[in-house]
Amino acid sequence: MITLEPIRTYLAYILGAAGGILILLWLAIVVWAFRDIRSRSRSGWAVFFTVLLVLLLPVVGLVVYLLLRPRATLVETYDRALEQEALLQQIEEKPICPTCSRPTQPNWFLCPSCHTHLRHPCPVCNSPLELDWDICPYCGYLFPDESETSPEYLSVNEEPSDDREIEPSWSEPPEIEL
Repeated sequence: MITLEPIRTYLAYILGAAGGILILLWLAIVVWAFRDIRSRSRSGWAVFFTVLLVLLLPVVGLVVYLLLRPRATLVETYDRALEQEALLQQIEEKPICPTCSRPTQPNWFLCPSCHTHLRHPCPVCNSPLELDWDICPYCGYLFPDESETSPEYLSVNEEPSDDREIEPSWSEPPEIEL
């Protein structure tokens, strides 16, 4: 008669080995989830709850974690932010003409395409200065106030002085022959 005792021992060994492999796989999943959430979040609570979820519910917890985890790792997020910053700096570094929107150079006084005045030279050091600057950052020349250079107007009650001539700012209309 055939005894089932050797088959039972072999079956016990096979089931023990399979159970050991499943336990090692379960622990590997917990370690992987721990490392993955640490690379995706700085929150200690997120790490704790992820490990707890995967530890208590091995297959279901892993599926739930994969559905809820952040899409990008912290390194990917940081790299993306650096790339965006580099792109913004490239955009900001290239001056363009306000009239025709073509690229210009920081040391150009005029746009070569549309002849728009981009900058004016400093009267002392000839450095290119933005049109709205009132002081040269290179030599410290302070431009005179616009109110000082504007023409003086007489008040209503004031008489014109003899030492100054008042010339009309308009031209005489041309004579038309009929």
